[in-house]
Amino acid sequence: MKSVDFTDSELTALYKIIKNQHENTYDIEDDYYDEDYFSKPIDKKTITALAAKITKALPKETKKELDKELLRKKYHPYNNTIDEKVYATLKNAYKKLKTTEIKYFDMKTAEFIKRNIDIYYTSAKYTIGYCHLRKAIRKFRTSKIASAKLIDKNYTIPIDFNKNKY
Repeated sequence: MKSVDFTDSELTALYKIIKNQHENTYDIEDDYYDEDYFSKPIDKKTITALAAKITKALPKETKKELDKELLRKKYHPYNNTIDEKVYATLKNAYKKLKTTEIKYFDMKTAEFIKRNIDIYYTSAKYTIGYCHLRKAIRKFRTSKIASAKLIDKNYTIPIDFNKNKY
């Protein structure tokens, strides 16, 4: 096997390309793949193997900063991609009035913050509710919620709650 030397900028560029490709590639068995319509994609196993090798070659601090950059791009306010499973969980929690544990992306730190919220309103754009961490009613961009799970704790929505105030 040949050894190839890359400069740091080449490795950085390759890492971005591979991560983007990995995020946007379907498994070949997926219903989305139609051999007649698309050219055959690079399979996920190959992309994963490339990503692992590039990750090993990158300095740890560079990889950490690149990951933060890519997460900021993914959760940017202009990218309103909603995770359907997360949104279904939020709607279910609202319907059942169950406290929900979410992982919410923070743009400043490029990290996920775990929060427990009581959902007072939810839509594909925003989720409004009482945040147990901040001890106040907060408005969350639904597209920045990476995960959600119900907690076995009930709550009630205040009678004077008005979603239009948030």
